[in-house]
Amino acid sequence: MNKLLLITITILLSLTVSNAKTTVCYKKDWTSPSTIENTALDGGECESKYSLTQMKEMGWSVLDIKIDSEQNNLSYQYLLTNDKIAETKQTQEVEVQEKTNSQKQLTFKAIGVKIENIQDNKSTINVGNLIIGQSGVVIHIYDNDKRLIVANAEVIESNESTSVIKFSKFNDLVQDAIPTSNRTVEKNDILVLNYLYTASLLIAPDLDTFQAIRSNFKYNNFLHSDIFATKLKQDNMPFLTKKYIQQYAISQNLGTIFIVANQNLYVLDTKTLKVLTSYKVSYDAKKAEMPFYTRVADIETSNLDIEIFSNNQNVPYDVYYKRMLGLKK
Repeated sequence: MNKLLLITITILLSLTVSNAKTTVCYKKDWTSPSTIENTALDGGECESKYSLTQMKEMGWSVLDIKIDSEQNNLSYQYLLTNDKIAETKQTQEVEVQEKTNSQKQLTFKAIGVKIENIQDNKSTINVGNLIIGQSGVVIHIYDNDKRLIVANAEVIESNESTSVIKFSKFNDLVQDAIPTSNRTVEKNDILVLNYLYTASLLIAPDLDTFQAIRSNFKYNNFLHSDIFATKLKQDNMPFLTKKYIQQYAISQNLGTIFIVANQNLYVLDTKTLKVLTSYKVSYDAKKAEMPFYTRVADIETSNLDIEIFSNNQNVPYDVYYKRMLGLKK
């Protein structure tokens, strides 16, 4: 989308929605994609004072986004509206229905539990009906107010009243210049399940579905797929794999990965890559974009959309993600 098209959209919306405002905000020559949504944007109603997150809090929503890259610098353009009717029109053709494959209710809220027993690097907690594959972290509190993450945690068993948690090394923030702790999990440490679950990556086949998912999960903060696509472009990533998606999500401190495929929305835990639950989603598979919905310039014409499916470049969007997720149907 070029500047002329952005201007055309702005004029069209101004003519059709008399009480609504649209605005174009931008940020040029930015080098840190993970911070863009919390960085003050220039132009329009942003006035070099408000970030995208702040604009959303003030009632604005994103109609479109364009990202251009040159060397290691990125330029962002956001088309925003404060018209709820326009936002609804974008998503009215896509409906997200109730869960389809899990009898246990997934909550995205963090759950804090004191660890009272440890055996063979595992602990049993008095919280039941958890989902196998849910993850979290173990926090050690010292000097009354200082906190240190000492381990990752994963639900491996659960019944109506209790669950078994397995611990593993926490290496999400590996940095050679920073010393790491040798501390292990101890009694009275705090287990925080669903850690960062409301910070999510969303992979959707088209704009309507992308907007619909964000509208239905209002408490989740979705990293825009264009930021992920920019990373793919910078890395010249020839194969989009589940492992690559996981590594990117962890690097961005995202707790969940949302993937739309096969007329379903699948919610994965970032660290375990287990499908926690799914929702029925109706969308037009013919509109699916490769490799997913994005407005990053030239990514559609790069070798990514050819080599993404390895030796079979004709595999469509749904089939590829079904294979990635290991779905039989």
